[in-house]
Amino acid sequence: MSRRGRSDEVWDDRLERAIEWLVLGLIGYGAVIFGGVRTTELAVMTGLAGLALVLWLVRLWLGSAHRLLLHPVLLPMLLFIGYAGWQASVADVAYLARQDLWLIVLYSVVFSVGLHNLNGQDTLQRITTGLVGLGTLLSLYAVGQYLSQSDAVLWLVRPAQYFRRAGATFVNPNHFAALMVVLLPLALGQTFLGRTKGPIRVFHGYAAAMMAAGLAVTMSRGGWLAGGFVLVTFFVWLLLRRRQMRIAALVGLAVVVLGGSVFLSVSGKARQRIQGVSAQGTSDSGNRGPLWAPAWAMWKDHRWTGVGPGHYDVRFPQYRDHTIQTNPGHAHNEYLNTLADYGLIGVGLVGLGVMALAGGIMLSRKYVERGIGDLGEKGSNRTAFFVGGSIGMVGIAIHSAGDFILHIPALGLVTVTLASMLASTVRFASERWWHTPHWWSRVPVTLVGGMALWFLVPVAWKGFREGWHLNRAALASEINPVLIEQLKAAAAVVPDNPRTVFEIGENLRRLSFSGEARWEEQAREATEWLTRAQVVNPHDPMVHVALGLTWHWLNEAAKASREFEKAMDLGPRNVAVANHYAWDLLQQGRVRAARAIFDQSLAWNSWDNWFARRHVEDIDRGRWKEAKQP
Repeated sequence: MSRRGRSDEVWDDRLERAIEWLVLGLIGYGAVIFGGVRTTELAVMTGLAGLALVLWLVRLWLGSAHRLLLHPVLLPMLLFIGYAGWQASVADVAYLARQDLWLIVLYSVVFSVGLHNLNGQDTLQRITTGLVGLGTLLSLYAVGQYLSQSDAVLWLVRPAQYFRRAGATFVNPNHFAALMVVLLPLALGQTFLGRTKGPIRVFHGYAAAMMAAGLAVTMSRGGWLAGGFVLVTFFVWLLLRRRQMRIAALVGLAVVVLGGSVFLSVSGKARQRIQGVSAQGTSDSGNRGPLWAPAWAMWKDHRWTGVGPGHYDVRFPQYRDHTIQTNPGHAHNEYLNTLADYGLIGVGLVGLGVMALAGGIMLSRKYVERGIGDLGEKGSNRTAFFVGGSIGMVGIAIHSAGDFILHIPALGLVTVTLASMLASTVRFASERWWHTPHWWSRVPVTLVGGMALWFLVPVAWKGFREGWHLNRAALASEINPVLIEQLKAAAAVVPDNPRTVFEIGENLRRLSFSGEARWEEQAREATEWLTRAQVVNPHDPMVHVALGLTWHWLNEAAKASREFEKAMDLGPRNVAVANHYAWDLLQQGRVRAARAIFDQSLAWNSWDNWFARRHVEDIDRGRWKEAKQP
């Protein structure tokens, strides 16, 4: 080999290793910092992914030996990006659609980078060990949380609803459970099937035990179900495909069953979670029906294109069941959520992509996942990754049927990274999708990559700046000018975030209601921000409630009544909306009509509906009189 050829190979190896570390870094950063759900962390992860994309394009142009793997999954992926981009351009709430598109493009970039750069055998091994190490550290933190009954996630306090449930660095324990579901079979694969010896094998075995413990203390029923599936499936596979490991497989199955039984017997919280599956209306309820039925109804009303990217939550008030009075964020079922947001067209494109990915994995199975007759007593790191990764992907698919997993950036990036590495194994089955690039084939790849960067860079930069101010605003313990200043700074960066605009108007309204010297000025400014909130999100009934209260405070009763009526149209089964609408009816002297609305509100929520109960008592005592009709 010439000196120039050796130099090119060295640089190619360095670029590949740098891409590998960038992918591991963005996953690790996101997983450690709240799952990457805040825009500040998502922006950092996007920056790392963008840098990895740039390095891949450099490798594509400079690496003479670098080839393109034109996997069939790439076509439906590009079509779905185009469809999502069109949907975002016509969406009712542009901000939410843009956020959804941000995730889609980011995932696609990481998948493409992984497909073409994370396919070497040594790379697969390093990525696997790195992810397993990350899962082990987070599991240790989760077990510590559970034993100490800590209510903290890093430097923040967790919501009270997650008491005595461990989530490590994820706020929602269900999301940490999903990470364990996908990483646990990777560790088992390296322990039982890998070629590594000594300390590395021991490490993977210890990691599997720790991640199983971490999964247990999440108290996530969906995580237990998916985790139980991956554990049983792995040991059953071992029992059927590795004759020399049958005893180990049987012992593993016994440990899973015995460990689960012991944990349930000693943990009252675990038993409570199991028993609470059918206990509707409690904090431990596992009933997803009130979240799934609205998603199905949204799809029936918008069969082909759905309600819009990321729009399930903002359209939920019109479809809600009265048993769910808070906005859930997502449908807690990725399949129904996609159907509601993107309709049959979107689901069809996603389905084509999944089938292409699964087809490639099945095609390469006999070349990668070899039986005992092919390998004798030797292990195989390639087989270990393939079996563990495939089982983990099925586990994520199961868990996604009961929660929103892929909407959490760290989890989505782990999933697409493993999917890209599994997809790359098709190279062992056929050469038909390999392409040695020439200048004319490098150009379109570079153009597509450039378009992705053209979208991601400004979105991430604005998202980071907006998130910086929102994070500071979230630390405020009371409504004050500093809080409003931070919210206004965030709105100056991203003017169409409906939540930020609403919070500014709502906090100004509350300040005005305190009756200080500037109360009227604050109220007038609140109406301006709340009117803006109506424009950027025309589906939120609470904006109209806040505006109605503000107009009433300003003694403009007719405007207030119109806003409360609009709120009832948008949120017909919302307790807070109904109560305020009934309160406005009382102001008009329509006592009988108000009493009927309050009675309906109490039927929806009779346990902590003090507002309706107090006003019904006042009506019964005769403190409100029916106005005479003109």
